[in-house]
Amino acid sequence: MEGHLERVPRDVVFVALEAFWRKFPELRVIHPSSFMQSFGSTCPRECKALLATVLAMTKTQKPDSDRLRTQLVYASERYASYACDVLAACILQPPDVKVIQALLILTLYEWGTRDFHKAWMHCGIAIRMMQLLHSARVAPFPLEISHRDEPNGLTPAIEARAFWACFIMDCMVSSGTYNPRVLPKPEMAKLNVPRPPTSAEFALGAAGSPDQSGGQQQQRQQRQPGEWSAPDGAASASVYLDFDRSFGIMADGFDIYSDVMAFVFNDGRKAPGMCRPENCPWVPTSPVACWRRRLEDWRSGQHHRLRYPDNSVAAHATLGYGESFVYLNLLYYQSIMMLQREYFPFLPTVDMTPRGPIDAPTLEAEAPPGWWERSAKELFEAAAHLASILREASECGAAVMTPFAGFCAFSSCYINLYGFRFPRITCGHGARAEELMNSSIEYLKQFREVWDLGDGWLKTIQNGSLMYQRATSDAQRYRGRSRVDFSVLHQSVHEFRVVDRSAQHLEEINNAERSSVGAADGGDPSSERQQNGSAGSNAQVLMDATGTTDDQGLWPNWWSMLEDVDTSELFALT
Repeated sequence: MEGHLERVPRDVVFVALEAFWRKFPELRVIHPSSFMQSFGSTCPRECKALLATVLAMTKTQKPDSDRLRTQLVYASERYASYACDVLAACILQPPDVKVIQALLILTLYEWGTRDFHKAWMHCGIAIRMMQLLHSARVAPFPLEISHRDEPNGLTPAIEARAFWACFIMDCMVSSGTYNPRVLPKPEMAKLNVPRPPTSAEFALGAAGSPDQSGGQQQQRQQRQPGEWSAPDGAASASVYLDFDRSFGIMADGFDIYSDVMAFVFNDGRKAPGMCRPENCPWVPTSPVACWRRRLEDWRSGQHHRLRYPDNSVAAHATLGYGESFVYLNLLYYQSIMMLQREYFPFLPTVDMTPRGPIDAPTLEAEAPPGWWERSAKELFEAAAHLASILREASECGAAVMTPFAGFCAFSSCYINLYGFRFPRITCGHGARAEELMNSSIEYLKQFREVWDLGDGWLKTIQNGSLMYQRATSDAQRYRGRSRVDFSVLHQSVHEFRVVDRSAQHLEEINNAERSSVGAADGGDPSSERQQNGSAGSNAQVLMDATGTTDDQGLWPNWWSMLEDVDTSELFALT
């Protein structure tokens, strides 16, 4: 592998770096000219490991460059495995920004391949190394003697961007888990980490002397997220200025998104005290209202031409900024959707109109008139925009196939499935729900060819579709059911860290229907549901003849459950 990496032509290396830069906006950390200068037959192994991670990621995107296709002779797994082995020998050495960059890229690759433990560990190692590197730069009396070369004019910009990439990846891998962030925003401020350099500063270095540029960066550090997005009113002058700052804007967006996901994943409205009158989402001082206000401040600080759907993906793709435009809008609409979804019934009735939670704990105050209708509008419009953004990006050659984008597609697909099955709850804002649902399914089918994550999300969509199809076709059987009866499926709907719980999903559906049959025969449905949940006796129904519950064993049982279902109502996923 080392010999192969040494022989990769320099023009191919540059093309790979350019493709990586476009397709993975959250990891725009490699400085092309600096890397090209260090690359060659005598370059250190950490440089080769960094190149290997870039090639592993680029290969997943099925590059359209003939040069890349012919020169990248190994599978992504081989490049990633080589990088992992080299980096394992580097992590206890003095910190090197190239090692940190490679660890961050490897984190995203491993998350996409569902190697979550490695991804989590590599992200944490990168953060600790970056903290040590930064400390050696700014501490008045460094605790360790540096063994690295002295910094040049580009070093501050490269290291600052690497630090903020650590921040973004920490936000990403922490969202949808029970673990708090390692590197929250206040910690970045305590460490006096300068704001992310603009694209021009990153490519060319900050203007002025190092002292002046450092002072400018520290001044930017004091700005709030909205102020950073449009300093000195510049954003109103040219959209290009905001694209120049898009990495910093994205970091602020991930900060908000990560807080929203932490709320949703840690019980959301069911968390202690969240249903009290003062914490209801329409109260201006409630946590949800505060997150929403932060989100709107972040959005309003951006140039108006960065906002979808007023501006198209295609227009920005022709300017070369399509992927950045997609990411900024995905962050906005995904955050809105996750906040609003938390307060809608997981399993409504067919004739239900917008309203708050119907399962305990319910909100302890009444919403103002029209609030739930406005909430429905925001929820279903956000889901529609997410699906449309990803479809337009694919159609105009700016397709984004990253784990975060895949999660957005999955989330919007589920909400559009929900709106398709329960049209009255959309309050008229889900007219295209079926079309957009199918569009997201097509995206996820392509996505799973790139990343293993997609398979788990498609299975969750399948099982959710089965539950909703049965609930709408036999309302009496599902009367009184709520997310309490489908807690595992409800959990899977929120998961960025995908765990295949198909067997449990189907068991919940089986148990709910058997309890209904028992109730119709005079039994106590709640008692029977408790017995089924505690004994787990119905799990055998979902196993094949050999007793296995792997993916192959699940599929025959999934289809066998459809004997009494109109399968024309279900969408094909194979």
